[in-house]
Amino acid sequence: MGYSRPFDLTDSRPLAHAPAPSTTSNKLLGLELLRFASALAVLIYHYSHFTAIAAAPAIAADDFPLNGLLRPFYDYGLYGVQLFWGISGYIFFWKYGSAIRSAVVSARQFFWLRFSRLYPLHFATLIGVVGLQAVHRQLTGANFLYPATDPALFARQLILATDWGPQPPFSFNGPIWSISGEVAVYAAFFILLRQFAPSWKLCVTVIAAGLVAQLAGLDWVSIACATYFFAGGLAALAPSGSERKAAIALTCLLFLCLATGSLGDRDKLPMILLAAVPCLLILMTRDWRLIARLQRPVQFAGNLTYSSYLLHFPLQLLLAIAVAATGILPPLNSPALLAAYLGVTLGAAALSYRYFELPAQQWLRQRTLKRADA
Repeated sequence: MGYSRPFDLTDSRPLAHAPAPSTTSNKLLGLELLRFASALAVLIYHYSHFTAIAAAPAIAADDFPLNGLLRPFYDYGLYGVQLFWGISGYIFFWKYGSAIRSAVVSARQFFWLRFSRLYPLHFATLIGVVGLQAVHRQLTGANFLYPATDPALFARQLILATDWGPQPPFSFNGPIWSISGEVAVYAAFFILLRQFAPSWKLCVTVIAAGLVAQLAGLDWVSIACATYFFAGGLAALAPSGSERKAAIALTCLLFLCLATGSLGDRDKLPMILLAAVPCLLILMTRDWRLIARLQRPVQFAGNLTYSSYLLHFPLQLLLAIAVAATGILPPLNSPALLAAYLGVTLGAAALSYRYFELPAQQWLRQRTLKRADA
């Protein structure tokens, strides 16, 4: 249960042919906002990668930019991944649950919808990192941050299969680990939903099986992902009007964690999150009028999550190369560097989504599906 590697950030638009969802699109805006906040948390947590730049001076976490304000993100931002898994579970149960069970969505359609959403940017960033690491090795004699270059790991990462079993070393575009685990859960989700109706019993059974496996020492990413994914499914299946109960449960959980000091115990945090995620998702999928008024910027922010997650390490690698080539290292404790890192990453994510991911997704769907589901 102590697995702590530091997100599929899925398309939350409903299928054109799916049954009408019980939750309005406005309510899903809360999830867009939540997943953007989680992505930002992971980006801030990974600011520590800059300390691995060649010739970078040692810097304590207390000296990171705006530490007084951002310390929770520097310390616990990696747990944004578990929240992403829960968000994905909610969206998949809402979007695909009934459609898969009733065979409205075939295995072929489901595969190509996921492949077209995830693979183009994954492939581009993987090849980009391979080339950039070659440049970094020529300048410094070593890889930046992730030393593993095993061809077998490259082959597994190429097909998004690095984390389908025992934990391998980080390699190439390291953050892909969480998406690899989630891809395995997608397959299990489809198979289960073809056999069983989407229900709280199914979700509880998978969560319980996942917890037993982890407590028995089977600490695989795909198993950890499944527990949060189906916890998100529980939230999607919750009856309407359950927000008050969710708020009470979440409040009680937070007070209990504060009283016992569990928020500072990383071994207990995954269990706390597993209980908190469904409550938080139920609350965030209320019909928040303020969020609805900001629909376009909220949706825009939500669309940046997958891109920012896959692009932030290649961008860090670019800075490491620039430092190695010029010998000029920006001050790591400078808020300006943090702002530039976040701004450039989100800006690159926006360009990637608009000019690469969407066109590639549409091209693939038009050529592999009878009708595009974009």
